[in-house]
Amino acid sequence: MRKKGSKLFLGLFLLLVFLICMVPMLWMLVSSLKTRRELLTNPWGMPKTLQWGNYVKAWEKADFPMLIRNSVVITGFSVLFMLILASMIAFAVTRYHLASGRAVLAYILVGQTISLGMIIFPVVMLLRKMHLASGHAGLILTYIAGGLPFAVFVMQGFFAGIPHELYESAEIDGANEWILFSKIALPLAKPSIAAVMLFQFMWVWNEFVLAFTVIRDKANRTIIVGLYSVVNGVLATDYVTAFAGTVIVCLPIIAIYLLFQRYLIQGLMTGAVKG
Repeated sequence: MRKKGSKLFLGLFLLLVFLICMVPMLWMLVSSLKTRRELLTNPWGMPKTLQWGNYVKAWEKADFPMLIRNSVVITGFSVLFMLILASMIAFAVTRYHLASGRAVLAYILVGQTISLGMIIFPVVMLLRKMHLASGHAGLILTYIAGGLPFAVFVMQGFFAGIPHELYESAEIDGANEWILFSKIALPLAKPSIAAVMLFQFMWVWNEFVLAFTVIRDKANRTIIVGLYSVVNGVLATDYVTAFAGTVIVCLPIIAIYLLFQRYLIQGLMTGAVKG
């Protein structure tokens, strides 16, 4: 009975946390389907008629096709190269037990302790001197460098748990290091790769400070910066359309999370335990 009671209490607590997290999202969704008058006079009520035109207006005012294209390019290349570099580094560090490998790992993981606010101005100045501040390349390189510590930390914990007997048996069959990495290590590390991809996708897609500071050209803005600029300009008092735009921004994150959420806990927990 005591065990059942503790499980019931834990379930109710988790349900309460879930409801607390969902209330703002549901309120934002409901508000995006109201008229401006309904939102101001009855903010907690349901709309009498669903105003799908708010989404059309937000799509046109914010120029979402351009913003989505920019964010997809920046997020896609950032996460892709982040995964490639992190997986190679994690494989090398765990495969070869060298003092230099441990030093490289420690050097990379130190980056996890550095706050963005401490380095944002040096990063911006460096990118401008390299003439990379106006396009996507500078932001992509910054995201890759900023995401490597977390990605390497998770992946090296997973790679460390792969038995070396698998590598030895493959080497006997004539496999080289590239085969060991691509045919053995990577397939076994799919949960950790999916977990890293999900976390880094959400971070890059939602990142605002660097994107707002680095990119000054309106045509290269990310979706978060573009929505912020429009909300503070054209939609400064059009709250329902601003809510609709916010919902549009959240949809890709929700879709990616639903696709990969089964790998999330598995990848993080396995990597943490094996590390």
